[in-house]
Amino acid sequence: MAVPNKRIFYRRAIKVGNSSGVLLPRAFLGHYVRVAVVNPPKNIKKDVASILSPLLEEILGIYLISENEEKTEVLAVSTNINKHLEKRNYLVDVVPLNVLKKSLKEKLETREKIKNAKPIMNKVLLFELKKSIGA
Repeated sequence: MAVPNKRIFYRRAIKVGNSSGVLLPRAFLGHYVRVAVVNPPKNIKKDVASILSPLLEEILGIYLISENEEKTEVLAVSTNINKHLEKRNYLVDVVPLNVLKKSLKEKLETREKIKNAKPIMNKVLLFELKKSIGA
């Protein structure tokens, strides 16, 4: 087997039938190539569950607050844990339910976050929180 060529190509995967593929130079035809995913796709539910796995017994609900290219902001409502976690591209705030309810009464910013939140786990609690602020 020949010594592998050390050239690196960055290509975007494109649709090929019901699949995806990467276009390479014709000179590579018949050769073995290695394709690596540089930016793996986000799986928010799985990623957040792994981040919160040590605390899951205390979690009442998990909600997506905002999502962009760099950071995904998540709110986890707990029974009594108050923490701020930063892992990879995720900012996770774990807040006790009683503290969140107090903050909803006092802070406009918190009310706006809850109005725009999307459920990851326990949409019933999110519905109750939105109802309490009149959203």
